[in-house]
Amino acid sequence: MKKLPTVALIGRVNVGKSTLFNKLVGERKALESPIAGTTRDYNQGIVQWRNATFSLIDTGGFLSERDEEEVALKTLQQAEEQAVQADVIVFVLSRLDELTQFDIELYNEIKKYNKPTIVAVNKVDKSREREEAILDVAAIGNDIIIPVSAITGEGTHEILDEILKHIPHIENASEIGDYILNPHIKLAIVGQPNVGKSSILNAICGEERAIVSEIAHTTRDAHDIVIEHKNHLVKIIDTAGIRRKKQKGDLIEKFSIDLSLKNLRRSNVALLVLDISKSISHQDKHLAEKIIDTGNSVIIIANKWDLIPDKETNTINEYENYIRKNLPFLDFAPIIFTSALTQQRITNILDVSLDVWEERFRRIDDNAMDKFIAKVIKKHRPARDKGVAHPYIYRMRQVKVNPPMFELTIKYQRSLHVSYVHFLQNQLRAQFGFHGTPIKTFITSIKGG
Repeated sequence: MKKLPTVALIGRVNVGKSTLFNKLVGERKALESPIAGTTRDYNQGIVQWRNATFSLIDTGGFLSERDEEEVALKTLQQAEEQAVQADVIVFVLSRLDELTQFDIELYNEIKKYNKPTIVAVNKVDKSREREEAILDVAAIGNDIIIPVSAITGEGTHEILDEILKHIPHIENASEIGDYILNPHIKLAIVGQPNVGKSSILNAICGEERAIVSEIAHTTRDAHDIVIEHKNHLVKIIDTAGIRRKKQKGDLIEKFSIDLSLKNLRRSNVALLVLDISKSISHQDKHLAEKIIDTGNSVIIIANKWDLIPDKETNTINEYENYIRKNLPFLDFAPIIFTSALTQQRITNILDVSLDVWEERFRRIDDNAMDKFIAKVIKKHRPARDKGVAHPYIYRMRQVKVNPPMFELTIKYQRSLHVSYVHFLQNQLRAQFGFHGTPIKTFITSIKGG
């Protein structure tokens, strides 16, 4: 893919960069919170404006005190890297805060990168405040100063028009933007905190895209990363760790969990990441059920395989049996035993993701289905649910793909036991595939002789 022009939002914590990002991108994508330091990793979106297209980066906020906390230092490093790579920098301030010496120092540091810079003074909610806002920050420098309200959108058109004056022209940028915005595979990485989701993301992408830390809930926001794999566009969504309700801590964590579930629903393939060095918990099972509810294809990532001691030839089979026993409703999901630390089997993840995504579109024609159902009935007579008469199956048809859906037609006033439906689904998998993909089946009835 050609690289789109890049614009980076830079500023200290709690000036409203994420709110401005969401307004410019046109969707509620970044996590917004009044609590300082919510955005730790950077977030990326595509902006299309007046026949131009560019990539917008929402960086983690700079702290007014550069403390030695691991996450704070990594946030600072990532923000500086994005500033270096950007074609245009939007330096965001808040009108509700007085211009500080740190703001001036940060602005002067940004100017060293010799990039076109726009100063956006956020939280200017009334037109009469615009001139005051400009005067309040005039001491910062000679760049374009634009008052803006990220919440209402006031001033955002001016920012976009100013950005367009400075970004390089890219041929077919709009087509590139549409291509990126409409990926084939939407891959969500989900799991409890500290199972290694961010490390897996970084290993797949080949860079430290998300901040990796031993601190639980380091990743608070969801991150969309678009890559190409074997001529297919893959959007990877790294979600914040999900844990059960009674363990919810602060407000940010609640927002993160809700956003994680929302992002799971906008994907079509889910990587369920387990820490295989620990026992499968009730919450792991609950999260697996949430994935099933979305109709996503599923791949189980048994991460931290490097922590399993004294492995022998049969060890991997023993752990696979353990997973199947504890997650029986994911018996169709492939299992990959990985180590994000050593990169073991990381390269398999995208290949298997592509395979299970393609299985979502597998279609069986009516002729093949007629032969299949006749063979299966002969092998195992349909089991009744209620009543004294065995059900009579007239036909089975595939009515939908993505995910595959089948209609099973039986004789009127007969009932079919749910176990037989599961049996039919297993037989479908055995004969036709549908690897890693849920199969939906609904029953209809007709009157017959």
